[in-house]
Amino acid sequence: MKTEDKDSKWKLCKTYFSMLNDSNKNSINLEELCSKSQISYDEAKKIIPKNSVNNLFFLTILIAKLDNEALEEFKTDIAEDTISTTYDKILEGLILRFEKLLEYKPALKIISKGSDRKAEIFFKLLRQNYYFMFNLLGLVENKQNCGLKIIKSIALNIVFVKGIDFFLKDKNNNLDSILRYLDKYLKDIEDIGLFTGIITK
Repeated sequence: MKTEDKDSKWKLCKTYFSMLNDSNKNSINLEELCSKSQISYDEAKKIIPKNSVNNLFFLTILIAKLDNEALEEFKTDIAEDTISTTYDKILEGLILRFEKLLEYKPALKIISKGSDRKAEIFFKLLRQNYYFMFNLLGLVENKQNCGLKIIKSIALNIVFVKGIDFFLKDKNNNLDSILRYLDKYLKDIEDIGLFTGIITK
């Protein structure tokens, strides 16, 4: 895809979630989206599959973009960190991901209303979640055995799924509660032996 097309795709995506945040409605039509994003209707039709403004289409773009940003920031943050434990670094990485999502929380709550919709949307994003966790572990433990890293990524994905459910239900517009929740859940898993050897303190 050309750079111009990628830029337009992201502009449509960012505008879509901005409109959801502001309007508090769960659907945006293509004409509204084009007008607000200043992307021509013909150009948008080439980018959006079947010309359908779809939650999952834009959510996939958003998550991929935010995950790349979070991992780049995390890589910089831990580059010279010789003090933090593996546990602390993983917790930091997870919180950084939620920090990226915080701006879009109202829109995420709108598109995930109802248990069926929430399950459908986030089940389809499990692969993206897995990749994030796998890459996060690669930065924290770059010499890790690949097989063990896969197991750890799946375990961290479970933590994230539980965390996103809490995040969407939490009425606070900050990360204090989710930080405490993630820290507690990671520790609980360790305490009952399911996470033994996966996170080293």
